[in-house]
Amino acid sequence: MDNTSPANLHPLTVLVIGANGYLGSAVSSAFLRASNLPASNFRVYGLIRRSSSARAVALREVIPIVASLSSDSLAAVTQSVLAHSRTWDVIVLCTEPSQSDPVAQTQHWHDALNLMRGLAKVSVSTPSAGGGKAVTPLILWSSGCKDYGITKLHGDPDLQPHTESSPLDPPDVVRCRMGGALRALDVGGTDVGFDVAVVRASPICGYSGSYYGAALEYAAACAASEMENGKKAKVLKFTANANTIMHGIHADDCADAYVALARTALFDSLDDEAGNGAPRSRRGEVVGQIFNISGRRYETLMEVGAALATEHGFPEETQFNVTAIDMPQNVNYQSSEFVFGYSQWVSSEKIRVLTGWRDKRPLFSENIHTYRLAYEAAKDAGDQNVETIKKRMVGDWGN
Repeated sequence: MDNTSPANLHPLTVLVIGANGYLGSAVSSAFLRASNLPASNFRVYGLIRRSSSARAVALREVIPIVASLSSDSLAAVTQSVLAHSRTWDVIVLCTEPSQSDPVAQTQHWHDALNLMRGLAKVSVSTPSAGGGKAVTPLILWSSGCKDYGITKLHGDPDLQPHTESSPLDPPDVVRCRMGGALRALDVGGTDVGFDVAVVRASPICGYSGSYYGAALEYAAACAASEMENGKKAKVLKFTANANTIMHGIHADDCADAYVALARTALFDSLDDEAGNGAPRSRRGEVVGQIFNISGRRYETLMEVGAALATEHGFPEETQFNVTAIDMPQNVNYQSSEFVFGYSQWVSSEKIRVLTGWRDKRPLFSENIHTYRLAYEAAKDAGDQNVETIKKRMVGDWGN
């Protein structure tokens, strides 16, 4: 056998923090299926809070590490991770605080940053298992596009997309998350032993649905409310404007963007234009940067609403800007504003140009029946993400 074949190459280590969550699950799988890597493959470990999630994580061929920043000491969590590997090529932070209290959330992000410091301190001082130099971890720190606030509606002459340089104006529920990401970006670098890039994804669809699952629940609740009143549901009603922008992306495409950033930082290089030296690594084009991830185009509530209406059997389709008094009874339309009333167009041109990444999966309105079947299967299976989103839609963001 050729000793240089991929079978004999030492895998690169990836730690996904929150690997049993909606985004963490997708990111873990994306690293495992990454192909055509120049010199190696990825071995993925998943840091999870609950031992009850370990089996599901292991079934995806992700090695589970059970430890919790919210209940275990920082030293204990660090040692649990280091017991599996002392060097880490990539660490992806997909975790969220278990409590909604701002003080508890701030402490969570502080602990997460200190965990990065502790792992990096060991990684940069430990020769890799392949006998090479020590490893400086690349941290991909997840935040979200809601950090920018809202944009104008579709058709507004002043409409502009949010880019990585747009002003920040987050709703209160994500303000601490945004602050934690910016703090990590500020301290990242060689002086702390790790490099950081912040990733801001737009809302994600597919599988257990995340907030698009709440959209499906809303349409189903409207249909059920009309039938309870002895009427045939005819029109799916929304309080929001039809031109509200709903810019999302499929979970798989979003996760592939994380891999694209890692691939560019770890493997890609540019030729020395002057011809005076070796090719230059492109890692410096990733670290210290913020990258938006969003679909190839946005959808409007008119598009999404029409797809929801057709899928749930509303023959006269949709009505928008409906007043509260004319909304169906027993439907929590107020909470749906977070899904249908948050207009945002997000540019992801930066990551596309740098890495060549492209999203491929159908948009939500283009494949709604498939996405509904997947969501309902996840719901029937008791998927934790479904339950989490349901609680958030009634104002329960944690204790």
